Amino acid sequence: MRFRTFLLPLVGLAILWGSNAASAASLDEIVARQKVLIGVDLSVPPFGITNDSMEPDGLDVDVAKLLAKDLGVTLELVPVTGQSRIPSLQTGKVDFVVASFGIYPERALSVAFSNPYGGHKSVIVAPNDTEIASLQDLAGKRVGVPRGTAHERVLSGAGIEGMELVRFDDDSTTLNALISGQVDAIGTVNYIGAQLQQRYPDRFAEKLTYLESFYGVGLRRGDPDLLHWLNTVLFVHNQSGELGEIYEKWMKTPMPMPVSYTHLTLPTTPY
Repeated sequence: MRFRTFLLPLVGLAILWGSNAASAASLDEIVARQKVLIGVDLSVPPFGITNDSMEPDGLDVDVAKLLAKDLGVTLELVPVTGQSRIPSLQTGKVDFVVASFGIYPERALSVAFSNPYGGHKSVIVAPNDTEIASLQDLAGKRVGVPRGTAHERVLSGAGIEGMELVRFDDDSTTLNALISGQVDAIGTVNYIGAQLQQRYPDRFAEKLTYLESFYGVGLRRGDPDLLHWLNTVLFVHNQSGELGEIYEKWMKTPMPMPVSYTHLTLPTTPY
């Protein structure tokens, strides 16, 4: 049986897209004005999408709804992009950001991060009968990666003798290269690998993990009350299983997430 918690009484939850009628506020001010402004990016599926009903949807949108519900206020989603997440926080356009915001040391110089609400693994996916137990087993193989990603950076710098790294424009063309046999293996993220295994359960398998990355709620520095509240409710929903359910709903694979920063090993370069 899943335990639920209501940290504040629930009032009406409505999603308003980008009206930005109020300015960023502290935790007490958010509760007093009965509205929270949360930045989301709808251009990064499955974190943020526009569904068939032309409404915001996705993993990050579901997490934003959960946080607004705990606050007991109306949710106003504010559109952001990868490049505008930090400026939107610093200029007060949003109260906080839930937008696949990877936790990296250089970003923490500009903004604060909550403890993680999700994460993903960088994995090698290959045909079932291909033996790959370590990155060195990629020697002599053609390995596909999306151009300009951490997959390209890590694998190109791994010093694997005889490996041919084949770069593609995006995840879709990288997957198709594996399906068609153009490459022997690919570097991708666990949720994309899981989608491939669902489509072809008897052909492909996840072989190994070579990097783990995590994302948190981003907020302005110097607001300890809001940060503490976010960490509290994320902990509660992690323990209750609700965050895991949201993750599996969208990623089709179990959530790889630590409880707190004390368990994190951070990559040095953001995606």
